[in-house]
Amino acid sequence: MFVQRSSHFRPPADPATPMIMVGPGTGVAPFVAFLRERQARGATGPNWLFFGEQRRETDFYYADELLALQNAGVLSRLDVAFSRDQRSKIYVQDRMREHGAQLWAWLRDGAHLYVCGDATRMARDVDLALRDIAAAHGADPDDFVKQLSAEKRYLRDVY
Repeated sequence: MFVQRSSHFRPPADPATPMIMVGPGTGVAPFVAFLRERQARGATGPNWLFFGEQRRETDFYYADELLALQNAGVLSRLDVAFSRDQRSKIYVQDRMREHGAQLWAWLRDGAHLYVCGDATRMARDVDLALRDIAAAHGADPDDFVKQLSAEKRYLRDVY
């Protein structure tokens, strides 16, 4: 175990800025903190979380807290993907594509997109989903991702 500073990975400074978080597995932990911080500061921007794991019954980390934040209106939207609860596997990137039009609208309206978790496969697959969504809405995927990154609106803490 070690501590690594991540000064860039924090909620938007503007409390009205929409926030989209993709945190499968234990990658959800910082987003619980993000949501609590925004709640404490009275942030008005909407918050959308994509969470995924293998099984809802045993792997829905922070379920009670996330549902309480949703009921309190802090978490505007929660989309989950439990890959082993049905015959075909469903992952967070599948949920992103499924809701691509809404995700695109949020990004067009200035949302910040955060990704936290597995760098080996998940982060790459989420990035591909983001690029697919951009292409589906007429944007050049590479230019769009470069622009989001340059504006510090696409932030990743992957390991």
